[in-house]
Amino acid sequence: MTYLSKIRLVIFLSLAAILALGYYLVIVPDNPMMRLFRGEVSDIEANIIIGPYPTEADFRRLNDAKVGTIISLLDPQLPYEKILLEQEKVFAQKHAMKFMNFPMVSILGVKMGDKYDSNAKAAADAASAADGKIYVHCYLGIHRAKIVKDLVENKTVGNYLLREGERGQLARMQDNAEQLYNQKNYKEAKQVIGQMPSQDYPSITLDAWSSYHLKDIPEARKLFSAAKSHALKTEDIETALGYCDLKENKLEDAWRRFSNVLTTQPSNESALSGAGLVLFRQEKFDESSQFLQRALAINPSDKDAQETLKRIQNAQISKK
Repeated sequence: MTYLSKIRLVIFLSLAAILALGYYLVIVPDNPMMRLFRGEVSDIEANIIIGPYPTEADFRRLNDAKVGTIISLLDPQLPYEKILLEQEKVFAQKHAMKFMNFPMVSILGVKMGDKYDSNAKAAADAASAADGKIYVHCYLGIHRAKIVKDLVENKTVGNYLLREGERGQLARMQDNAEQLYNQKNYKEAKQVIGQMPSQDYPSITLDAWSSYHLKDIPEARKLFSAAKSHALKTEDIETALGYCDLKENKLEDAWRRFSNVLTTQPSNESALSGAGLVLFRQEKFDESSQFLQRALAINPSDKDAQETLKRIQNAQISKK
């Protein structure tokens, strides 16, 4: 084999490896690389839940949440989405869920194809007419699924108008509690939540954070733990429990929780900030600064990270 032939073979094999890796990344949506781009599953207690392509583990959680219908927006004309469609049909049948498919194609949020609008409306009609809880998803859960949910709730289309007066008692009480919480009236927020005839994931976590700010950490921990069973993805709850550990100076437990979250969500600002606070308490100032700076790059208004980083910088200046 000539030198030029060897070069051509190396180039061919390299391209083949890159293509194979790319195909693997899209055909296995829950791989570490794609997790950086996948959207979050919306409120698991809602009747219409949206999110990314559900893995087998997601199907188990959806089943526990009593979801009865899956509406997939994947398009079988795309080779990798065709394979994923066949796979989720098997999962849906296994969990006795009704499966419906309304193909929609978009690239970076730009709709493609003549049937995009008609299939979006058909999916919204099916979601509105379905019995029980529904999970609507596309590949990443960022564009197509949100279009369908907007149609159902009529943020953009008159046929699906949802007037404020029709939102129901629970939604209004939740809004009131959130307003009180944002005003730092944590005790009053808890009183409103306590009067709600039933509670879901948002109300339980709001109740938990109110207790946290009232410095009732045992109550906050109990509520966060209760909310965990309602969450499809538990990273937010693990982060919250990490802050409870931090308040009680359980630094090793807090570090374990924040580290676990960052393994799957390396850009989770709350976990980055929490990890930085743990390292600060352990007087590992250089490492703490790295985590706090990463947190502030995502959320420049993080006051805990700002104040702790200033304390580190002032301490370093005083040593000089």
